[in-house]
This record gives sequence, C-alpha cells and structure tokens, in this order.
Amino acid sequence: MSASREKKQRQDIGLDPKVAKAQKEAAERRRKNITYAVIAGVVAVAVAALLIWNSGVFQRGMTAATVGGDNVSVADLSYHYHVARTNYLNQLYYYYSMLGGSPALPADTDVMDQETGETYRDFYMETALDNLSTVTALYHEALDNGYTLNDVKDDVDAELQEVKDAAASSGYSYGAYLKAAYGSYITNGSLKAQVERTVLANKYYSDHAEELRTSYSQADLDAYLADNHDSLDTFEYSVFYVPAADVETKDADGNDLDEEIVEQREEEAMELAKSDAEEILLEFADGGDFDALVEDFGLTATSCQDHVTNVGGDINSSLVYHDDLMGLKEGESAVVEATSGYYAVVLHSRELATDPTRDTRHILITAETTTDDDGATVAPTDEAWAAAEEKINAVLDEFNAGDKSEDSFAALAEKYSEDSGSNTNGGLYEGVYQGEFVSEYDEWLFDSARKSGDVSGILKHDGSASSGYCGFHIAYYVGEGEPVWAITARSALASDDLDAWREELTAQYPAVTNSNADLVG
Repeated sequence: MSASREKKQRQDIGLDPKVAKAQKEAAERRRKNITYAVIAGVVAVAVAALLIWNSGVFQRGMTAATVGGDNVSVADLSYHYHVARTNYLNQLYYYYSMLGGSPALPADTDVMDQETGETYRDFYMETALDNLSTVTALYHEALDNGYTLNDVKDDVDAELQEVKDAAASSGYSYGAYLKAAYGSYITNGSLKAQVERTVLANKYYSDHAEELRTSYSQADLDAYLADNHDSLDTFEYSVFYVPAADVETKDADGNDLDEEIVEQREEEAMELAKSDAEEILLEFADGGDFDALVEDFGLTATSCQDHVTNVGGDINSSLVYHDDLMGLKEGESAVVEATSGYYAVVLHSRELATDPTRDTRHILITAETTTDDDGATVAPTDEAWAAAEEKINAVLDEFNAGDKSEDSFAALAEKYSEDSGSNTNGGLYEGVYQGEFVSEYDEWLFDSARKSGDVSGILKHDGSASSGYCGFHIAYYVGEGEPVWAITARSALASDDLDAWREELTAQYPAVTNSNADLVG
C-alpha cells in the first residue's frame, strides 16, 4: 500500500476534528460533574459525622476503662466521675458553711496536692476508678450468690425517681439535668445500668456485713474485750479548761516588746493557768460546785463539762487530755498542758456497761414547720400540731383495730412513719442505750416494768423547731438486746473482717483506663 493510500484510509476511518473536539469537551464535563458529585458526597458525610461526633453519640459508647473483664464506656465512667466530684464538693461546701464561710469551689484542673501536682480531676478519677472496682466486684459476687436485679427493683426505681424529682425541682428538662449532673455523655440507659449495679452491690455488701456481725460467738466478743477495754469501758468524768491570759506584746507607745520579755510573760501566764487548774481540782474534790467554779475562775462554760458519760471509743482520741484520762483510776485527777492553757480532768468512774440495750419499733408523725423571711425554721403552729395529732390518733386506732402484733406495727411504720431512719425496716431500732432517744421516748422505753409487746400510746415531743423532732411517737417494745460493749465489739470485728474481704475481692477487678478516659470531665 502506498503512503498516500494509507493516509487516505486513516482519514476515512477517523472523526471529523470538530466532532472529536466536541466529544472531548463533553467527556471533560462529565468527569468534572462526577468529581464534583463525589466531593459533595464526601463533604456531606464529613459534616454528618462531625455533627454526630459533637453530639457525643460515638464517644459515649467508646471503652474508656476495663475493670476485671468488664469494659467501661465513656458514659459509665462519666457517671462515677461526676458522683465522686459531686460528693467531694458537697463535703467541701458543708465544711465551709459550718465555719460560716462560702467556699470558692475548685476547678477540675486546679492543683489539689502541691507536692505531687495531683489535680482535682486526678483525684475524682482515682476515686471513680476505686468505686468502679468495688461496685463491679460486689455486683458479680452478688450474681454468683444468686442475687438478681429483681431483688432491688423497687430501690432502683426509687433512686431514679429521686433524680427525676431533682430535675423537676431544678427547672431543667430531664435530659439536660442528667448532663449537668453526670456529664455530657450520660444517657438514661447508662444511668439506669450504673444505678442497678451500685444498688445491687450495696445490698449484697449490707447483707454480708449483717451476716458477719451476727456470726461472732461470745468467746470472740470476750477476746476482743480483753484487748480493747479503753474503747469499750464507759467513762464518767469532768473537765475544766483554764486558758492562759493574753499578754501584751507592745509597749505603751505601740512598739514591739523584746522577744524575751514576751516569752517570759507567756511563761508566767501559763504558770498562773496551771496554778488555777490545780486549785480548781482541790476545790472540786472538796465538794466545790462545778458551775460556781467555772464562774469564780472566769472560765468559758462551753469549754468545761461536768460528769459527762462516754464509752471510751466515743471519746475523741485527738483530745489533748485523752491519754491522761485513759490512764486515770476512779477518783484520780490530772492537770494536762495544752498549747495555751491547761485542762483539769477528774475521772469519777470507769466500768464496763453490762446493762442490756433495748430493741424497739416506732412510728413518727411530725408537726409541720415553716420558715421565716430569713430562712430560719419556725416552730409548728397550733393548727400544725392539731393536724399531726389527728393523724397519729388515726394510726393508733388502725393498730388497735388489728391483731396488735409486732408485724402489724411494722407494717404501719412503713406505711405512715415520717422517720426516714427506720420507715423502710418496720420502724426498728436495735441496741438502743439509755439516753439515746428523746426524753419522753427514753423514759418509756427504759421503764423497769417494760415487757415485750408493750405499746406506748402517743408520746409528744416538741423539742426545738430546728431539731426535726417536733411531733408524736407511738413506740413498740420488742425486747432486750446485747449490752453496748458487745454491740460495739461486734461492729468493730465486722468492720475489720469486711475491709479484708472487700480488699481481697476488689483486687480481682483492677481498673485500668485508656486514652478515651480523657473525654470524661
């Protein structure tokens, strides 16, 4: 084939240049349209993912820690973190308010321990992880021992209802309240799950504690007593605090005095306080009146106590005179030096209280109180007293109309009693010692003629408005219990054994976080 022939053939089978150009431009447009569509799709997916990410849907389900073999989500860890945080801040606020101040609550990022650099967030997280270990260990132990969530359904429902009530009273929607209280990743489902685990764990722990407490024999109690008389004996003692007089530290012109002169004056003031303390003890031993001595020596009445009775374990071990008091014999006294004065202490008696305690049930109906413009509690009005009395009479009538048994009394206590400390267990108080209850109840309960099954009738106690005890009682006498020392010994033995048991159990459920824990806070 000649060259010209070949060229002619190529021209015959090819496209017209104009057509080829048009097709090329159309193809380019199609490719651009496809590219733009793909880019638009990617952008749409990215925007949707960003919105979902910002909503917390992805994060809340991520694993933030493991506890034993259990995965802990960001939402679950957030619950325990915020519970730890709230508990600490509430305690801090309480302590400051007791001192008459208003605290500036710390931010999570503030340093809590200057030596270690630990922040409040570190502390809250550590507390949350410790709690998770304990709850998880007890939860699984409960399940292994036949407990089910159905056993605590009512308690769980009550806990969740309290959260709903708190949300309603705060003016938040329920969802907004959960996020404010437990962090932005919390959900109703994760809240319920953690409350269920915690309530079941607490029930199992309480049941095990009671099982331990009742397991000790008399020999166990006696052995504990032999080593712990100081904490189990009942002490009756009197104490005077004699402060050293303040000394001048400046001269008449307002200039600081020489340090040695000030020290000498302070020593003299302390010597005078010691001399007064010794004189007080002599006069008191000679029959001097306690109140008269307080007045004569210019002491502060609130710093002095006359014939106070305490079980040794209830006497604050940080008291300056604690160890001296423990070392005294009946009738002995001691003068004990303090930082800026002296204590004069007299031990009147020391013995092991062997009188039995008493077990009782009761129903309380309170008389409604109000508050004034300053927020102070105002005593019940006559109308409030009358309403409370009408209600308590109706309860007593209902009891008398029944079989008058302990079980029926317990049922009425759970139905009507306004004492939150006992209205979930049939109004029962065990191991009550004389002087523990309000005077009207105490006198009735410890009457020497009291017999099991006795019912008090209506006992009125008007106390003080702020005490919360303004109202009426109906008491049921169950019977005698162990003496105080034995109850104290049981509790101490159980506490030690519980601590060891819990530590061994939680060691099997170490809590370990990962980087997702940084989302919590």
